[in-house]
Amino acid sequence: MISIRGQVDINMSHNTKKNSALIINGGPSPEKRVLDYLPKFDEVLAVDSGFDNATSLGIVPDVVIGDLDSISAGGLETVEKKSIEIISFPENKDKSDLELAILHASRTCGSVTIVDSGGGRVDHMWGVFSAMVSNANSMISCEAFVGSSYVKVVRDAHEVKPLASNLVSIFPFGGIAEGVSLSGFRWNLNHETLNPGSTRGLSNEIVDRSGNISVQKGVLLVIQPDLY
Repeated sequence: MISIRGQVDINMSHNTKKNSALIINGGPSPEKRVLDYLPKFDEVLAVDSGFDNATSLGIVPDVVIGDLDSISAGGLETVEKKSIEIISFPENKDKSDLELAILHASRTCGSVTIVDSGGGRVDHMWGVFSAMVSNANSMISCEAFVGSSYVKVVRDAHEVKPLASNLVSIFPFGGIAEGVSLSGFRWNLNHETLNPGSTRGLSNEIVDRSGNISVQKGVLLVIQPDLY
């Protein structure tokens, strides 16, 4: 397994677990430039054909998880030859392979970082966001690199630092977000309510060295686009 020090810090202040997991999702292969941004991690999970994607990034997973309907024949042969752990599920199930991978990681890890190409089917992309904010994952820190964007799940408070640009979009996900406060942004909020379907949080900008986000009830997806 390789370990990469990146440019994005994971906020684990509300977690007691120490380990961190990297999850490589299936679908189209992500760009290698994502390697420059990954934090350090303790274990790597590949979601089905995510094993092939991990290989393309030069990463050797510790675990392959899913229904194994999309991993390449060569990839599966490599998994077996290297005796990499396989956790398989039937195709007929109530959770996506990614959500199952996050749940598996949450047993021992306080944080997960997901890598997804951001390409492929739109419904799969919505599934990535849904898996990230699942109530079953509410006790862990969850972030993702989706295409060239950085996505962070915020359930309490989060400090946002400018990356390649100052742009930040903030959306409620899965319901109303109440008591939302923003400081250090071009458009700040003070204990406001953000409703699902609203674009009020689209394309905000950090105007200070960092921006602070907090929410009293609900879940926010914080997206910083155009990393590369």
